Amino acid sequence: MAYVALYRKWRPQDFDNLVGQEHISKTLKNAIASGKIAHAYLFAGPRGTGKTSTAKILAKSLNCQHGPTANPCNVCPNCDKITAGTSMDVFEVDAASNRGIDEIRDLRETVKFAPVDGRYKVYIIDEVHMLTTEAFNALLKTLEEPPGHVVFVLATTEPHKIPATIHSRCQRYDFRRIGVREIEQRLATVAEHSGLQAAPEALKLIAIQADGGMRDALSILDQCAALESGDLITAAHVRQLLGLIGHEWVWQLTDAIAERDAHNVLLKLDELISMGKDVRQLLIEMALHARSLMLFKAAPSIENIEMYSDDKSVLAAQSTKFTHQELVEMLEVLHSTANETKWAAEPRIAVEMALITLCRRAAGTDITALIERVTVLEARLANQPEAAASIVSARPVQPISISPKQASVSPEPPQQQQQSSRQERPSVPAKATAAPPLPEAPSSSIGNLNEIWAAVLKELLTSGKRSVHACVMQGHLTALTDSQAMVRFAASFPKERTEKDDYRAIVEKTLAQITGQQVKLICSLGQDTPVAKPTASPPPVPAVQSDPGINHPAVKQAQMMFGGTVTKVKEEN
Repeated sequence: MAYVALYRKWRPQDFDNLVGQEHISKTLKNAIASGKIAHAYLFAGPRGTGKTSTAKILAKSLNCQHGPTANPCNVCPNCDKITAGTSMDVFEVDAASNRGIDEIRDLRETVKFAPVDGRYKVYIIDEVHMLTTEAFNALLKTLEEPPGHVVFVLATTEPHKIPATIHSRCQRYDFRRIGVREIEQRLATVAEHSGLQAAPEALKLIAIQADGGMRDALSILDQCAALESGDLITAAHVRQLLGLIGHEWVWQLTDAIAERDAHNVLLKLDELISMGKDVRQLLIEMALHARSLMLFKAAPSIENIEMYSDDKSVLAAQSTKFTHQELVEMLEVLHSTANETKWAAEPRIAVEMALITLCRRAAGTDITALIERVTVLEARLANQPEAAASIVSARPVQPISISPKQASVSPEPPQQQQQSSRQERPSVPAKATAAPPLPEAPSSSIGNLNEIWAAVLKELLTSGKRSVHACVMQGHLTALTDSQAMVRFAASFPKERTEKDDYRAIVEKTLAQITGQQVKLICSLGQDTPVAKPTASPPPVPAVQSDPGINHPAVKQAQMMFGGTVTKVKEEN
């Protein structure tokens, strides 16, 4: 006899074996027991969650020789024919290939005839959302008032594509994704009865990768059994078959990112690519691990939520190396890059940019996080004092700008602050060198503002944003704080144009690239002398002769909008 795939062999044959859909099986069993059988059902949910299987169980419950019953016997001729797919009273229609109005007309003609063997004729229309609009309209009347011996079961993975007129004529049941623990228990039962040896870690990994679909989980188990015929199926075999990265690699990369070691990160990425690993899968697994770190840092005693890794020692060690904000930013970068790699011509470049960005992330401005990092640094230097100099020289501390509000929290003199900090922080051995003082934030002097604004204008030209440059160059950067950049314009038109969403986004993005911090652009209008002082006197303006064209009202209005002066250029002969 030909080999039967596991997902076909272990298809549930009654409501009690339907995994993960207790709310549906209980409702249908009660409806059958009380005789309240609807004429049309709509089963909606993700793939592999039991929609078609439930439809066949419902057909057996209605046509069993001992029924209608909530528990079909699965031994009578009617149940055997439905299980084998040879029953003359159960019709399975693939709407993806029979989606036209002609097929629905043929169906309307067959519903008139009485069932052959059982009590009901059951029509199972799979992927019903693939029907055309005309086919749906042709089905409406039959679906609303079918003969008493007909039951329709419509199954779909995209219920939003089904017309509301069809929805209103059916009882809808939503199938949910099956939980990891439920899939894991089912896989263990299947492996035991099929003579397969599988490690618990392998079954859990398969359940996670199945994404809530029992059919996918059984298919993966079937593949693993073929890969290691007669041997124990381990987690390494599952990773090899599915192309997964593995916990060890993700942990090593996370440690390197925590240390801001871009050199080590790039080496490990190159090694993974040489092994044939998918870079997008790497980003997905790193995002799952970052989520686990974030949840563990928020609630270390949490137990009921699935984590990427169950090794609490790794989670405890690595969660202390990141702040909550850093983990959130890491998740945002990993998710956006994973989406970008779908369409990127060179996905590796996008991944390298993302990992380098994570390694060169700026230090946060949170005082609590800063004290936490300094404490961790002092503890490390205390354990390895000989490496203190190399650590400090290799990784200079990022400049941290403290707002006046944060700086005014502790009005104590410097000596009293040192004494209080010594009392709060843990003692450090005498031979350990103290952490180097943080450099002061750059002052917002006129010279610095001129340099920043010149760099912004140069970047706009370099990136090809000439229209933005032509408008923005008429303004001057007058102030720069941690959250705002004030630009003053002499004319109203360039100010109003710069305040539009498209130009504003470009200028704010360029300022973030130059200054290393996200700021909001604030535009103002005024005739004050700009902060930028010209290095050389402008060339003399030729004398303007009296000309009626220069005094035209349109020319004066343009001068008011754009600023500047109007000169007449004498044509040379």
